[in-house]
This record gives sequence, C-alpha cells and structure tokens, in this order.
Amino acid sequence: MGKITIKDIARLADVSIATVSYIVNDVHEERYSKATKQKVMQIINLYNYKPSSLARAFVSNKSYNVIILTEKHSSVFQKAESYDLIDALSKTLERYEYKLSFRTYLKDARVDTAEVIICQGVEEEKFLRLAKENFIPLISLDGKINDELFFQVHQDFAYVLSEGDRVFGKDNYSFVLVDLYNEQLKAEIRELKRDVIFISDNDLSRIPQGNVLTVNECLKKVNLNGNVHVVPFITQARMDAIVDCFKKATEREQGAEHTVLVK
Repeated sequence: MGKITIKDIARLADVSIATVSYIVNDVHEERYSKATKQKVMQIINLYNYKPSSLARAFVSNKSYNVIILTEKHSSVFQKAESYDLIDALSKTLERYEYKLSFRTYLKDARVDTAEVIICQGVEEEKFLRLAKENFIPLISLDGKINDELFFQVHQDFAYVLSEGDRVFGKDNYSFVLVDLYNEQLKAEIRELKRDVIFISDNDLSRIPQGNVLTVNECLKKVNLNGNVHVVPFITQARMDAIVDCFKKATEREQGAEHTVLVK
C-alpha cells in the first residue's frame, strides 16, 4: 500500500471517516467505544499514519446542513403538522445560516453531510441504531429515548391539560391529538388523561360534541361541533429549544439539561 490516507484507515477499521478524525483529534470520545479507538489507533500505528492538516481540521469544518427525520406520514393531518414544523424550523435555522433537509428515511445509516439529525417521533430502537452509526449529535423531538446522553425536546402535555382545565373546567372537554409517531410518548400522554383521542384521516366522527382541547392548529380548521382551544404544538419557543439543544450538543456543554419540556 502506498501512502495511507484517512479514508484507508476508516476502511480498514470499518468505521466512518468522521470517526477516525474524531479519534485522531481526541474529541467526541463519548461517541465511540474504547474498543473502536483501540482498533483505529492500532491501524494508525501499524501503517505509521501521519494525519494531514486537512484531517486535523475535519471536525472544525461545518457543512451547515441539518436533517430532520420523521417516520412516514400515515394521514393528511400528520403531513400538515409535519410541513408546518419544517417550515418554522427552517426559518429559525436560516438565522444561523443552516439549511434544513427533510427525510422520511435514511438510505444509509451513516450521515457525513450534516451537523445534526433531528429525529421527529422516531422510536427508541431506530434512534439508537442511528446513534451507533453517526458521530454527530442526534436530537429526539417528540420521541422518548431512555438515555441521558441525548437531547430530547417534548411538549409539556401536563401544562396543556392544565390549560384545558383553566379554559373549560376540569373534565369538561375532550383531549384530541393528531396521531403521534411515537408509541411510548402516546402511552405517557394516556397516563395523564386516559380518554385522549388520537385521530387520523377517517376518525373525525370519533370526536365527541362539545369542548375540544388540542395542540394541533389543523384541527381548529376542521368544522367540529363545539369550542376548540389550541395550545400550539409549533411555537417559536419550541424552535428555539431545538436550536439551543443543537448548540449545547455540538459544543459539548457539560451539565446541560438534556430533556426539555416546552410549554
């Protein structure tokens, strides 16, 4: 083999180029195992690899790309809410010169072309699979990840229900939500209010007449029989919370709160 490159190291160690660069530069050690570091360093020593200035600078180069990943939409309501979220987040990220890309799947598990992946409603198993393959921050949005390593942003549904009690009176309304992607989050909401109604395209007939509490603006546009009060799901506070988590994750801020509830 001629002069070995960072690409050769990555191939021989069966890791990404980003992983080799992180190990060479001794950063993001929480993102790879000791065994992976040992394997990469053994190959580096075996081939007497000398990292170039470009390789050293790899981790400081920004792509200014952000990916938002969702599960596939199962209803028009989900699609409407998702597109409104993407529009609001895209406008917020533009202020920081970042570009947002939308995916409903990742063809390859590894992503080397983004600064962060925002996973909307992605189940924990899939989220953790992505985390094992990527050495960039992953943020969970309206999903439940039982790992304090990852930043998570959720709506404060206890606060939402307190607003319903304030506006309509306790137990004097129906709590209606566009069906969520994440089953664990749905279970936690049911623990707060057992009679919550998750709806898809053909479920409007399930909504009782009378007062309705929701977080989904699209439901306010539907001709429901009764008063509808919305505690918005898509707010600037939520967009700012996502960006704040992104900054803390990329800057490796110590002691930061990793679970953020947005009112």
